[in-house]
Amino acid sequence: MAGRGTFWMGDAGTEAEFGPGELLFFEKGTVHALPQILAEPLVFLTVDTPRRDPADIVFANPEDESPATFMARNASS
Repeated sequence: MAGRGTFWMGDAGTEAEFGPGELLFFEKGTVHALPQILAEPLVFLTVDTPRRDPADIVFANPEDESPATFMARNASS
């Protein structure tokens, strides 16, 4: 919707830039990351279907975030 960043799915070696008008799709269980924000504000729409149980969210570095804090922080965004 706005801004630009980088994203990878499955392997950090696949990191590529994305921006407005692009669709990123991956299957459940795919490790993924948004390591860089290149142009702010970075605004994008995410859709989980069927609706994801917050307990299903797993962070690569659990000390950085938890499902509860992630969902609470992003609920109003």
